[in-house]
Amino acid sequence: MSIRDDMAYLKSIRDYIAFSVFLFGLTAVMGYYTAAFDPKFASSWTEELKMLKWIMDQPQILIMIIIFLKNLLASATAMLLGLGLGLLPLMVVTSNGFLLGIVGYGAIQKEGWLYLAAGILPHGIIELPVVLVSIAIGFRLGHLLALSILREKADLSGEIRMAVHFLIRWITPLLLLAAAIETFITPVVISVVA
Repeated sequence: MSIRDDMAYLKSIRDYIAFSVFLFGLTAVMGYYTAAFDPKFASSWTEELKMLKWIMDQPQILIMIIIFLKNLLASATAMLLGLGLGLLPLMVVTSNGFLLGIVGYGAIQKEGWLYLAAGILPHGIIELPVVLVSIAIGFRLGHLLALSILREKADLSGEIRMAVHFLIRWITPLLLLAAAIETFITPVVISVVA
């Protein structure tokens, strides 16, 4: 497949991408305001992050590999298990949006907007769109499965092949690049603004 074919595919799923972006943005805002108005509930959401602090004590190359594998697993799962009528991509996008809102609120209160931007933008400019496209593909697969169950015409096997193609050709290398930036560049940018 050519890049033109891949771009045409992205264009064909733009409604699913828009839906993913909308849900992510909405739940991020909800997380932000939840952290502002109910800090106790918000802190229960960040317990998992506290348990992952051990990662920061590892060598940088291992940190990069862990970040990459975590994001790849989340993206692949959201994408391919979208066949469960889109429920898993829905859980991934809403929980990640909500958690980002909570973490964003805490970062802004402690260090300010510039610190939050420095901690997200260098790698997030690649990582976030890639993850949201993965989720959109999961929604598309779930939708096509529902159409198949309803006996409407849907090329589910072709769509699965396209999802796997995207996972290998685009998602995996871009997430590896984002993990490298998050490990080696984002901390430098944070140290400049901190």
